[in-house]
Amino acid sequence: MRRAANEIKIIGINFFIISAAFTSALIVLSGIAGELLHFYPVSFEVIFPFFATIAVGEWGKTRADNNFDIIAAQSRSLFHWVLFRYVITFGMAGLFAVFCMVFSSVFRYELPLWELVIIYCPPAFFLSSLCALFGIYYAGEHVATLACGIIWLIVLLIRSLLRISGVEYIYLFIRYADEQNPVWLWNKCIVAVAGLSLWGIIYLKCKRIDTL
Repeated sequence: MRRAANEIKIIGINFFIISAAFTSALIVLSGIAGELLHFYPVSFEVIFPFFATIAVGEWGKTRADNNFDIIAAQSRSLFHWVLFRYVITFGMAGLFAVFCMVFSSVFRYELPLWELVIIYCPPAFFLSSLCALFGIYYAGEHVATLACGIIWLIVLLIRSLLRISGVEYIYLFIRYADEQNPVWLWNKCIVAVAGLSLWGIIYLKCKRIDTL
């Protein structure tokens, strides 16, 4: 708990202010958005996962941290430090997402809460894990977030590729692109496994740094 409290102090108050403002804006939007807008897929499969990615890249940064060299030299396991910082940042972003889901349901009910969590978690986990991977490779400020932002935008732009058979299993925003697609649960499982594989790469990179 003490270590978690220290990480939260490092993250700073700005994260909570920005997250609260962002969450409040989405809750208000859920009340004023028209019926033609599929609010939940847009908000919790596309927008909030990107916000979680920004949180990991900007407030959960690793190699871009000014103390990275000291931490890498003194830490028993760099991977444990990277993973712990990721869990704290991603977890807090996830709490704001769940908070938004609950209060948005007061204004409009489209999907049950458990389904919203399933819609949110795999793309958020994959994109934020990708950001953590870039973060351990590149020391430049905002590089990881920028790279993931470009990938996020490209994925949105290639929505038409769903016409090709098989793409629906790996497309990151399947419920946003095709809400009635019957394979969306398989899609979420595949995306989650892809996110886990990224952590395998992060582990190998951290072990390599530990041996230097």
